[in-house]
Amino acid sequence: MPDTGIAASTMPPQEVAPQSTTLRQVVTGNRLRDGVPVYFAGDGHWSTAVEDALHVAAEAGESLLAASLAGAAPHPVVAPYLIDAILADGRLAPSSLRERIRAFGPTVPYR
Repeated sequence: MPDTGIAASTMPPQEVAPQSTTLRQVVTGNRLRDGVPVYFAGDGHWSTAVEDALHVAAEAGESLLAASLAGAAPHPVVAPYLIDAILADGRLAPSSLRERIRAFGPTVPYR
């Protein structure tokens, strides 16, 4: 540990809030008409909000992907695929940085 010049006994204790997290799977792709990232919300519906996505346990991911591909042509989404998402404290968020950027935007403020 680097020497910070502060005695360890004077530093406040680190508190870690308990979090309940569950790994889930979500189907995502890009909307055909404008390329916007979308998430399968069930019953043929797609949403731009990851929070609206239908999510399942990892072992049910392939059946969710198949359900997202069902329906009449033309399909509204280009190349749908499964991603891992974390359900933590009732909120759904993609687990990889790439997918978080697709869902929520850049990681730094944009001027």
